[in-house]
Amino acid sequence: MANYAILFRDHIARSIVRCSARMELSGQMPAAGDREQALHTLSYALNVEDIWPETRALLLALAPKMEQAGHRDDWLPYLDRGIEQCQRLGDVPAEAALHWHKGVVLELRCLYDDAREELSLSVAQFAAVGDSRNQARALNKLANVARFQRQVHEAKRLVETAMVLLEPDDTERAYGLIVMGAMALDACQWPAAADYFSQAIDVYRASGDQRMLAWSLTNLGVAQRKLKDYQRAIACYHEAIAVFEKVHDPVHRAAVHINLGNVFLKVGNVDEALASYRQAEPVFYQVRDNLHLAFAYVNIGMACRLLGRWREAERALSTSIDLLGGLNRPKKIANCREELGLTYQAQGRTAEAITQYEQALDALNDRGADQELRNSILANLRVARQISSTPAPAST
Repeated sequence: MANYAILFRDHIARSIVRCSARMELSGQMPAAGDREQALHTLSYALNVEDIWPETRALLLALAPKMEQAGHRDDWLPYLDRGIEQCQRLGDVPAEAALHWHKGVVLELRCLYDDAREELSLSVAQFAAVGDSRNQARALNKLANVARFQRQVHEAKRLVETAMVLLEPDDTERAYGLIVMGAMALDACQWPAAADYFSQAIDVYRASGDQRMLAWSLTNLGVAQRKLKDYQRAIACYHEAIAVFEKVHDPVHRAAVHINLGNVFLKVGNVDEALASYRQAEPVFYQVRDNLHLAFAYVNIGMACRLLGRWREAERALSTSIDLLGGLNRPKKIANCREELGLTYQAQGRTAEAITQYEQALDALNDRGADQELRNSILANLRVARQISSTPAPAST
């Protein structure tokens, strides 16, 4: 039995080394078969304490690749087991890194309170071991979560704290610029947002970080769309899609398709918009990204309404409202209800339209929503009420 245990341990150790070598040789993204083999090996290796250095190396090498490939719920248990092993062996630096990776996955799952807890642990542990750069990375991620939770002042403070820890030429500073740009978008400060994202793009082009370059291009496209520079927005999105395709990042590529569809919709290419949205829908469904799936459905609903496909529009918009209900996105819920109201109104279902407009305004109450959206809903509500109060022509 003792010899068998030693043989088994040696077999797992060799498997870990082989898997790690394949991770290094595979470049940006290992083949699905290699990922599955690595997970199979990890499931055993995480039970063997004396090969932890080798196991840790594979776990940390695999973590960003699993996130990039869209793995969420199936990957979290491995991170949890790695954290438990770190705690048993007192490996604080590795535990800090695994909390960071777990926080990133939880953020992508829109589980913001849980993500905040993991990233806060990562910040504290990196600080404890004197790793200021990774402490700053965790602070930047924590800032992004705070932004999603509408905690603007907290997000800004976290970014500023991260910047103090980073060297002037550190590329991680560009992530802080992205967070600041996203907050500028939230505040409808389009030129400022475009400036932040352009600065980040310059950093990532120079450093060769393709994935972050594509992410920055996507955000710049949003700002350019808001500035009504639609051709530049389309160019940003096409470049981002090509880069995400190159680095095998299906989830973020799908997010760009949503944004590209929005521009097509804005310039009147409704069929192209719907086709772009439809490319994103199955990806978000597969990885259970309810936030972006909800965004896809509200846009699908809008395109279907414009094409007169009423039932498809109603189904997509109702699904979006259900998904958004638990995600603290009042502005998006209001936008979705306005679209559903317009869909009802186009069919002559005025009473149902009025209900949706009123519920849209309720969602915006005391939320600091931009006045443009509120004015749009109010205008549609006035038209619907006027139609409702106008007597029908007498029959002859």
